Amino acid sequence: MKYLICIGLLVSSLLCHGQTREKGDIEFIPIIGYSASYQLQSLLFGSSSVSGIQLGTYGNYFFNNQWSLRAGLSYQKMGTNTIDALIFANEYSERTTYITVPLTVNYHFGTKRNWFVNYGVGIGFLTNAEADYNDGNGFVDINRLANSTQFGLNGGIGYKFNVSPKFLMLIENSNLLGLTDATNQRSGKHFYMSFNLGAVFKI
Repeated sequence: MKYLICIGLLVSSLLCHGQTREKGDIEFIPIIGYSASYQLQSLLFGSSSVSGIQLGTYGNYFFNNQWSLRAGLSYQKMGTNTIDALIFANEYSERTTYITVPLTVNYHFGTKRNWFVNYGVGIGFLTNAEADYNDGNGFVDINRLANSTQFGLNGGIGYKFNVSPKFLMLIENSNLLGLTDATNQRSGKHFYMSFNLGAVFKI
């Protein structure tokens, strides 16, 4: 029994130590998640979301055990669907995909620093754009009409689960509010949210 207690205490101490980062620590975090995207006016009028899979990776540099700077690359699918409300209707649908570079400040809290919130900016680089004008032609290429760069504000919250001193898992909610219109032909700023699962490796 004493041996079991000792082993339990040893494992607990290792897990607790592995949860806390110090100055100069670096994390590598591949993620996968489910996303939902709207354009702001379609969200207000009850349009369905444009859903997709988010793929990405982050690098996280720690200034101390509470603050870190995170940057990365994410593949994100955004857009808008048709609106059929009593007071407003719009038969236009749009799909845009981006490689987004998020840059956020992270605040880690909790007794083991396993919770975190982040805020910052995101710059998206367009990879494809298409639209359906409900004219019978389906989705057509609109890359020449789309803005090649999207600027936005990032924010989110997450939680880390300890697996070993150098390996953790995380779940997070990440959000982006676009500040630029998706295309030049019509106004429409994206609101994008995702729920992600990630593997956290300490380098």
